[in-house]
Amino acid sequence: MKTEKRKAPRRPMRRSAWLMLAPGELQGCTLSDISDAGVRIEVEDTQPIPDQFILFLSNNGTARRACTVVWRNAHQLGVKFEAKIAAAKRATLVPKPHADPAPSESKSAECA
Repeated sequence: MKTEKRKAPRRPMRRSAWLMLAPGELQGCTLSDISDAGVRIEVEDTQPIPDQFILFLSNNGTARRACTVVWRNAHQLGVKFEAKIAAAKRATLVPKPHADPAPSESKSAECA
């Protein structure tokens, strides 16, 4: 019988997210088995993914976590969440849009 080593209970899920490989360079991924401490990430190839990166949990970039790879195989990564990202650093990760869309445009863009 395996002994559970995780510090926080995990929850199964399937959700799209994005990894920041370098400033301005994002790669899509799928999240699964998330906990308060980390997440399992599925990608086509784990080789180009650095040992530390920013994980964008929302398409507008407001929800994000700094991550460190704990384990990897050909198509999956196990990562732990690091401390929250400081507000000053968050502002430099994703450029802000020039103008806010009208509320009706924003809703249709989020649903697409």
